[in-house]
Formats: sequence, C-alpha cells, structure tokens
Amino acid sequence: MWRVFNDEVSFARVSGLPRDLQPGDHAVLLYTEEHEAVEFCARFLQAGFERGERALIALPTALRSELIGRLGPGPIETAIVLESGRLYGTDFDPEATARELDGLIKTADGPVRVLAGPDGDSAEHIEPDTFRHYERIAHQLVLDLRAICLCVYDGRNLPIAFSPVAIEGHPLISRGGGEVCRNADFRYQAS
Repeated sequence: MWRVFNDEVSFARVSGLPRDLQPGDHAVLLYTEEHEAVEFCARFLQAGFERGERALIALPTALRSELIGRLGPGPIETAIVLESGRLYGTDFDPEATARELDGLIKTADGPVRVLAGPDGDSAEHIEPDTFRHYERIAHQLVLDLRAICLCVYDGRNLPIAFSPVAIEGHPLISRGGGEVCRNADFRYQAS
C-alpha cells in the first residue's frame, strides 16, 4: 500500500536543518564578530557541562578570556585550558598536535568537548596545506574518540587562505554564530 504525503520532503532540505552536536561530531564556527563567537561558544560548552562532559579549550587569548568570564565559576573550573599557541605555535606540527590532543582527550576521564582554533599570529606561520592536513587528522581523531569538537575560525584575524580549509574540513558548520547545519562543502571522508 502506498502512502501519499501532502508535503514533499527532500534530503537537501532535511540535511540543511539545524542540529545538535553529538559524540563524534566535528564542526566549525566561522565568525567575524567576537561577541557572536563568545555567545555561541558559551552555549556549546554549557550544553556539554549539562551532559557531564569536560571541556578542552585552546582559543586565542582574547576570545578565551571573554568566554571564561562569560561562563563564570562552576564547571569551567574542571576544563583543560591551553594557550592557542601551544597547539598552533610557530613550530606547528600536525601529527604532534593531534597526538597531544589525543592524549589530553584520553586522560580527561569521560566525554570531552573540544573548543579550539588558531590565533592570527600563529596562523601566519602555518601553510594552509599543513593546516588542511591537520584538520584531516583531527577529523579522524574526533570520530575515533567520539569527542565533540568545535573549531573556531576568526575571519578578521586569520589569513584568508584558512577560510577554504575551515569550510572543506568540517562536516558541520555555523556561520556567524547561527545554527549548526550539515556542510555541503565538506571534503574529507573518514578512513
């Protein structure tokens, strides 16, 4: 027996709908206004705290400070907080950075939300293809460890060549702090 629907449902329409992040998700926030990034990242972390997840934060200094101030005391005190330059500094090595994240996530004793992104000064010393390679490794790592990862890209301060890396390297995307949706421009496949 056939069932007739009054409303057409298409894959493109459904896949473009907003969604909540789940274990194994690797998303990107592209922003140009810091207040939008702070609010979005605060919601991202708060949702994790409510689910008993621990945070691993490696953001540019100004964004990290404002975010921690916005969240106030409480679960943020259990977060692993790193200087962005520690991961993305002038001696950036994709494999070494991925190994460090792998170790930090595994020692966190439970589910983890990763919130990370390079600062403009560090990114100027990183070739876009090197960072593209890192995003591929990081994507597989997030899948393997079932972490939830939000990469943060500041369109005002990062080299313009990082925008395509951000867009093609993440299956989920938020632009300007809007809803997280499937990214049709995602290019990497899990191994």
